[in-house]
Amino acid sequence: MMRKLKVFCLITAVASLNVYAQDPPADESVRNPHVINKVIDMGEYLRSLAQFEVTAAVTRDTVLNSGQKIEIASKNTLLVVGHDRLYALADGDNNTREFFYNGKKLTQYSPYLNYYTTVDAPKTIQDTLHLVEEHYGIQVPMEDLFLFGSDQAQIDALQSALYVGPSTVNGQLCDHLAFRQPGVDWQLWITRAQKPLPCKLVITATDEPSFPQYSVVYRWNLKPEFKPSAFTFTPKKGDVAIALKKTSE
Repeated sequence: MMRKLKVFCLITAVASLNVYAQDPPADESVRNPHVINKVIDMGEYLRSLAQFEVTAAVTRDTVLNSGQKIEIASKNTLLVVGHDRLYALADGDNNTREFFYNGKKLTQYSPYLNYYTTVDAPKTIQDTLHLVEEHYGIQVPMEDLFLFGSDQAQIDALQSALYVGPSTVNGQLCDHLAFRQPGVDWQLWITRAQKPLPCKLVITATDEPSFPQYSVVYRWNLKPEFKPSAFTFTPKKGDVAIALKKTSE
């Protein structure tokens, strides 16, 4: 399901807020250009940030062979400095993983299993995320935040882009947007402020009978405190290095 859900991060949109004060259009196939531009603006703003820390409460549906849906929860953390340092944590019901990237190497660590794997990495976060997913099938938590609105082909694939209305998330006034593309419906809440940040994201896979969902609520800190060592993995006693096999092999 994650492969299908990842589509959401490549398609984006949204801009000026006063043009949205209206009921959702009756024509659900409409592609509101203001909605599309707003997500693009948000994505460009996120990629311009010098540093940030974001935590996220995540839930996702796992579908059993019987068709029954089981909700899996996790708390994710992402710390980014510049374009070449990243720390990520996914602490979930069924596994916990950490990622360390210092501009030279990327390490994936399973703290409860004491296994880690390290690979040489490109000089930028975006290139590194692309490499580890393409070659190793690894997705770093919240990597979609680097991709919003960056792929024109995905924007063109949108079948509809609607403004739903104002909404409050974690005490912040946000604009609620809704999108549709083949196989996926997704909703995005963006802060109604000078600094456009995603507050909430909900993705529904519409090409599966059970319509499984992925939902995430974000909390942002644009002035995080950190130590330079936070981005380089140092194994502890008992940790074991293992090889990372390419998916193409």
